[in-house]
Amino acid sequence: MRAVLFFLSVVITPSVRSWPYYDSSIPVDYVPHVCKDETGQIHYYNITSVGHEFCGKPYGERNSFGLAFKAMLKNNQAWSTLCADDADNDGRSNGEELGDSSCSWVPCDETNTNCDKLTAVSHPGIPEYSETVGTSAEYVGVCLQSFMCQGYPLPSV
Repeated sequence: MRAVLFFLSVVITPSVRSWPYYDSSIPVDYVPHVCKDETGQIHYYNITSVGHEFCGKPYGERNSFGLAFKAMLKNNQAWSTLCADDADNDGRSNGEELGDSSCSWVPCDETNTNCDKLTAVSHPGIPEYSETVGTSAEYVGVCLQSFMCQGYPLPSV
């Protein structure tokens, strides 16, 4: 039984959580995703694997932000390069969506210890629009099956 549990934890965990190395390359640990399903119901999620799609897709398939992030790493570029772009073409830069509108965040290292994580306002890999939900303005996208089964549902507010 222990062997089965160990195997499942090794196999399943990477599909739910992003690689720690990549976590340190962007200014947030998770992003909120507010979405509306086909019935008009609003759902709230926290997404940790910001650059990936899941559910019915091969593991590792990237969304638009994930593709841009991969190119950033491959070209040995800094976060500020990806920050200014708008990977999902929703009119807000990746930095705006991830709480770094000035593109000034830098990862922690030996010389930079002032590198607190920021608070994201929307998902840089899913196009979202502004809508009033209850009494507050939210960035709302369409509930995609890939995120509904991947994210961590939050109670409605």
